[in-house]
Amino acid sequence: MDTPMLGSQPQAVSGEIFFIVGGDQATLATITPYLAIMGTRHMYVGPSGTGNRVKLVHNGLGAVTAVAVAEALAVVVQAGVDPYVFYEVVRNGGGMAYGTYFERRVKRMLDGDFTPTFMAELMHKDVKLALNLARSAGVPTPLLEETKRSYDEAVDSGWAKEDFSAVTHVVEKRIGRRLSR
Repeated sequence: MDTPMLGSQPQAVSGEIFFIVGGDQATLATITPYLAIMGTRHMYVGPSGTGNRVKLVHNGLGAVTAVAVAEALAVVVQAGVDPYVFYEVVRNGGGMAYGTYFERRVKRMLDGDFTPTFMAELMHKDVKLALNLARSAGVPTPLLEETKRSYDEAVDSGWAKEDFSAVTHVVEKRIGRRLSR
């Protein structure tokens, strides 16, 4: 059974991990009590290996989101808009740009807090694995390719041990100014 998890350190500490389960469905009942000890939910996604593939694509999407949010914040800052105002509009406006990434990461980013809950070097690894999966599936992924380049730069610039949202520093470097106060 492959049982990768979704959630970072805070969710692990609070027992709120979500498990993506791949493997023999008949075996799921055997491991469910153990999953319940460590997390609040799990989902069976298919045969062996499927859980790992779902997790990689999920993290690839999260990495793309991190880069896109950093770029959006850069545009806002360069256009003279208070990034905290933008943050509150996205958080409270109910529009399509809102998501858990905004809720969990953007305020911390704007405050300059990149304390890791999932390190940039781990996201970098997952992005490379997600790219390999996409290539083996014959799917072009230009957004993921650019995201990999951004994480390459983040790791090479010394931000590997910071939170994966520290890819923001790459965008800051590109525009020549900080996004946080």
